[in-house]
Amino acid sequence: MNLEAIDSYLSRARGRHLDSFAELLSVPSVSADPTHKQDIDACAEWLHAHLSGIGLENVTLLRSGGNPVVYADWLHAGEDQPTVLVYGHYDVQPPEPLDLWQSPPFEPSFRDGRVYARGASDNKGSFYVYLKTFEAFMETAGAMPVNVKFLIEGEEELRADHLASLVTEEGERLKADFAVVTDAGFFTADIPGISTGLRGMAAINFTLHAARDDLHSGGFGGTVPNALHAMVTLLNGLHSPEDGRVLVEGFYDSVRPLPDEVRKAWEELPFDEEEFRDSLGLTQLFGEDGYSPVERLWVRPTLELCGVWGGYQGDGVKTVIPCESHAKISCRLVPDQSPEEVLALVRRHLEKNIPPGCRLSVDFELPGCYPVVTSDKHPALDCALDALREVYGVEPVVFRAGGSVPVVEILQRILGLDSVLLGFSCPDENFHAPNEFFRLDNFDRGTRTAAHFLLGLRDRDDVKRIAGRPRSS
Repeated sequence: MNLEAIDSYLSRARGRHLDSFAELLSVPSVSADPTHKQDIDACAEWLHAHLSGIGLENVTLLRSGGNPVVYADWLHAGEDQPTVLVYGHYDVQPPEPLDLWQSPPFEPSFRDGRVYARGASDNKGSFYVYLKTFEAFMETAGAMPVNVKFLIEGEEELRADHLASLVTEEGERLKADFAVVTDAGFFTADIPGISTGLRGMAAINFTLHAARDDLHSGGFGGTVPNALHAMVTLLNGLHSPEDGRVLVEGFYDSVRPLPDEVRKAWEELPFDEEEFRDSLGLTQLFGEDGYSPVERLWVRPTLELCGVWGGYQGDGVKTVIPCESHAKISCRLVPDQSPEEVLALVRRHLEKNIPPGCRLSVDFELPGCYPVVTSDKHPALDCALDALREVYGVEPVVFRAGGSVPVVEILQRILGLDSVLLGFSCPDENFHAPNEFFRLDNFDRGTRTAAHFLLGLRDRDDVKRIAGRPRSS
């Protein structure tokens, strides 16, 4: 059981592995679209067969009212070795707008050292790295250096309540010493790293109603409220125009202050504000006064408009006063905000500021997930950083991320599990956008990093000491 044998096997099997990866990427496992329910089931079945085929045991499709969750394990490394729960998700974002893709989103295209497909980076690429690493160990040594369990779910892009229920119900099956969350990525495309903090999320969709029907703008203009004008007025009142600070009463009341020592440490990170701005095609950045861009990304809450529409949107002109307008809002949350509390505050603000002549209806609320900060002292984190350092030849960084991965908080709250967020995506890989891709170099070096990491866990006494240690939930 050594890295040279692993490396040789992965090199020989690379073509076959990429063909299999393309099969996985070809399944349009879009969880947000009910018309893809059969594709969700097909993807779970594909993973069930694949995990069984590479030597994992007890492969099972678990359900808790939602999409199938694929579970598998290999538990023969011995009681003195840790048990690692590896998490990923097979569901993907909707691919629209389709006309902006250079190649079809579910017909993987290998070009320029990348594979382009929906889900390539988020999250099929990173969890597939761990599957191939497991396969390499089994093919070369017939065993793993540590005990492993896999949990690959199908609703990360949708909601977290089913996952929380499943983790509660399957607590004994999922018992482990810590988790490795693959739904994570690097600091930049050139600098590997591991995040130790994630923002939470809450979302709300609502409608403003004015007249009973759309009205002729000549026959009624100047006498009736316009639902689009009203929506613009309502939305303008959500933020300060100077720096975008959220004006919802109480929005910041629960926000945990940033310690000075953390702020000073982040000032040393290799973050180039101008490069960040230019990479986005912007002439300037925008945000709260008194906070750097990374502070605004990682430890400040946001309220963003994700969609606004109403009235006639076809070709040409249709002179109507719309009777309805619609908006979608999402909030990213930081410790110690709760999704339920923030949604109540936003809803109260909207209801308090309804423009004259209109009424408001809430169409959808999603208290998506809580913010979470993981331990930066866990011995497995040090082991993961060692593996990145060895394989990539540069100094990795520890940082926080602005996105949300519900499972990290769920495992911490329900099972008392710490998580190491070791994935191989990069922030420029267009996840959630057209032309999503995954770097094949990170596929190659990712499998080697995962192998180095798992072998390192076996050899570290401080990791062995946590094996089987009781945890409070």
